[in-house]
Formats: sequence, structure tokens, C-alpha cells
Amino acid sequence: MSMRTTSMQGRIALVTGSSRGIGAATAIQLGEQGATVAVNYYRNATAAQKVVETIEKAGGKALAFQADVAKQDEVERMVARIHETLGPIDTLVLNAPASSNSSSEIPAHEQLQAILAPFTGSRWDVLDTFVRGQLQAAYYPSQAVLPHMIKQQRGSIIFVSATHARRPDAGGIAISVSIAKASVEAMIKSMAEELGPHGIRVNTVGGGMILTDLNAGAPQAFKDQMASMTPLRRNGRPEDMASAITYLASNQASFVTGSYLTVDGGNFIV
Repeated sequence: MSMRTTSMQGRIALVTGSSRGIGAATAIQLGEQGATVAVNYYRNATAAQKVVETIEKAGGKALAFQADVAKQDEVERMVARIHETLGPIDTLVLNAPASSNSSSEIPAHEQLQAILAPFTGSRWDVLDTFVRGQLQAAYYPSQAVLPHMIKQQRGSIIFVSATHARRPDAGGIAISVSIAKASVEAMIKSMAEELGPHGIRVNTVGGGMILTDLNAGAPQAFKDQMASMTPLRRNGRPEDMASAITYLASNQASFVTGSYLTVDGGNFIV
């Protein structure tokens, strides 16, 4: 089987957190478009290798690289290995969530309880860990790839956010998600301003209710309710997000930077 198109031919892309869900779908689409893809994973090497094999079966090239992207030393080693084996990264997709931050000393069950709690029942140490982890997961990979992008005077960075960051619901996980994602979005805006003169584009994709393995266990009634709230009357798929990310990464979006592309079926119309 051959690749469908070559709009990303010659590009080298790193997709963080791409062993599953939105990251996996994005890595596969970038590979189908001709990019050489570095598939980053945290724990699941088997799942990451399946993504690599899917890309290779379509005629593309990919390798899996392990790293906790919330840790600077691991990110720097990973990027160095990618440069040695594949070449300088010119496309970075910041998809890995804050949960990849393994440095927290707070027990997992306490983190979950605090994240699900309303604001009045939240814990500062858990919120701090969650927000810091999300910022680190975007900051360290960006810092690691930018010297080469600036040297080449071209590059594309896309942050995978959530519409919760711009229209949060009351209480629950929306508090942590909205604060963490919004923090990174502010950083992304500053990066777009600073890096534009170097030919580097920086954009954000905001996802709505996207059906992945992370929410597969949610009650069907909840999924149906979320779908009914969108003008398109359905929930999103990882491939929907991947298509938007791939567009922003490609030369088709060569005059697009600092943008926020919403992928939520029209639920967040402004």
C-alpha cells in the first residue's frame, strides 16, 4: 500500500504521546502524508510499535522513542536520538497530557479524587502538579527542538488543547484541565509572536468531546448528551483532530500562525 499524498514529504515530525488516541491518529496521518515520524511513548512500547508498523505498512517511515516529556533530561536525550537517526525535527505536535508527569509524590488515588472534586474541594498540591506537568510536557520538547528550527529558519509547532480551556464547566476535572491547558495556550501565543520572524509557525487545536480509550468507559447516555449539544450531532474521533493537526503542520497552512482551530462539531461557536 502506498501513501495517499506527499504534502509532508521530507518533513521530520515528533508527536508526543503518540502510542494511542489522538497522538496515534496524528502520527499515522503525518506518515501517510509523507513525513518521517518519531512516535513518542511513555510506558506502552507495544502500542507505540503498532503505530510504527501501521505507518510503515502504508509506505512511510517511523521509529518509536521512549521518554517522559515532563522530564527535561529524558526529552533532550530523545531529541538527540531522533536527530541522529532521522534528522532534525521540523514539526512538533505537543499532544502528551499532564498525566505523563511521573515525578509527583501524591498517590494516584488522591490525585484522581482532587481532580474530580469541585473547586471548593480541590487541593492546591494536586492542581499545582497537574498544571506544572502540562506546562513541562509542552515546554521541554519545544525548548529541545527550537535551536534546530531556528537554524533552519522553518518549523511548525502544534499544541493539542481542549475547548474546556476557553469555556470551562463548573467543578470536576474541567477545573484542572481548563487551567492547565489555558496556561500552555498563553505560552503558545507568546511563542507564535517570538518565533514568527524565524519562519516557525505555532498553532493550537482545541478539541471537544473526542472519543478515545481514555473516555471509552463513560456512560453511553453521557456520550449521547455531549453529541446532542453539537450542531453536527456527533462526538469527535481521533482522526478528526489528526486531520486538523496535519493541516496546520503542512505547507497548506504556510501563512497560519498563532491560530486556534476548534474541532468540536460546532459546540464552541463564537
